[in-house]
Amino acid sequence: MKSIITIFIFITFHSFSQNLKEFETKIEMNFDFGIQVQNDWKERNQLFKDLESEKKSWDNLTEKELKLFEKYDETYNTMWDIEGGGCSWYCGAGDYTVNSSSFLKNQNKNSYEINNINDFSYQTAWVEGIKGYGIGEFIEFTFVPKHPRVTVIKIANGYIKSKEAWKNNSRVKKLKMYVNDTVYGIINLKDVYSLQSIKLEKPIGHSERKDYEKLQKMPKWKIRFEIMEVYKGDKYDDTAISEIFFDGIDVH
Repeated sequence: MKSIITIFIFITFHSFSQNLKEFETKIEMNFDFGIQVQNDWKERNQLFKDLESEKKSWDNLTEKELKLFEKYDETYNTMWDIEGGGCSWYCGAGDYTVNSSSFLKNQNKNSYEINNINDFSYQTAWVEGIKGYGIGEFIEFTFVPKHPRVTVIKIANGYIKSKEAWKNNSRVKKLKMYVNDTVYGIINLKDVYSLQSIKLEKPIGHSERKDYEKLQKMPKWKIRFEIMEVYKGDKYDDTAISEIFFDGIDVH
């Protein structure tokens, strides 16, 4: 009897796994926060100060200085910024809360709390807080009913602030994604020092948007990301994600 039950459980689990939609990520951009980039930003920031104080003029900038402004958009305040000051989907989006099943306690001046996951900075990271690699730990976004729908999910996987920190800490290999507590699919992340994304087949969120009063009374909606598997860090078990953010529709 036990053998029959075991076989039934195996077949049921295997069938369920087979039916899950799997998403392969696309590389959006490669990260580079090395010494040369840091020096470029110092020079670029000094140029802005000189322009503001009128020590320099836009008309007299060298070709090298002009290229610095082309390379490092003036709408960004620091090299860590994910979104610049220009208009984006987040001009009308971002009204959500985020929580996690755990997070690593602060160490020295470093924070690993859940707010790091959506602070729009590559310098900080959320790190799960349980012993081991954090399998089963999750991050959950809760959106207000009127929130614009999500069509793209972008993930900065690992501790991005430096290549050394990224290698030393564990990164996510597979994320199980839930929408409103129902399994949506599995995101397969590449082990690369890059921003990754997936494009959804259908927008997530409330689609009926013509009646604004009715929309506001609809239930909140959620997206949860659960760690299933990791790429092991060279030094630490701790699994980090620097940022999860979105793109979508219903804004412009």
